[in-house]
Amino acid sequence: MARAKRKTLTDEYREAVASYVAAGADEQVQRVITAVGRLSKRLDQWYDNQLADLNVSSGEWAVLSELARRNGDAMTPSQLAAATDVAPSSMTHRLDGLVQRGLVHREADPDNRTRVLVRLSDEGWELFAAAIREANVVESDVVAPLTDSQTRELASLLEKLIEGLD
Repeated sequence: MARAKRKTLTDEYREAVASYVAAGADEQVQRVITAVGRLSKRLDQWYDNQLADLNVSSGEWAVLSELARRNGDAMTPSQLAAATDVAPSSMTHRLDGLVQRGLVHREADPDNRTRVLVRLSDEGWELFAAAIREANVVESDVVAPLTDSQTRELASLLEKLIEGLD
């Protein structure tokens, strides 16, 4: 007896779009939204595996990323909690682990001694930069089928969609 052929991601994508259109959705809209969703899901799976290989949780990565975007500026734990959408008590626990591993530093705020500031350590920056370089290899493979011009066009179109969400 012959085994059924396994569906490709492309087959699954086309079936999903067809089912949405059959239910009354606009085909062009569904082609875009479904493609972006599938691509995002696949990249998220890869990022989760990458973080597991680095022994970093997604919550810890959110803290490291937020601090890295600050270019050396410190943040309070409350600011980090708000920026990463977690409860302050969860942030305290998360920061304890990051401090213990040497990825962030806590320091007293010189302007307000009752407040603590958090900064990315050199080790934290090194881990962040290494993860970004590794991710860039995979992300480059994702856009490899496109020409440079198509990649710029796609980036511009997606940025326009993001601006529309503001």
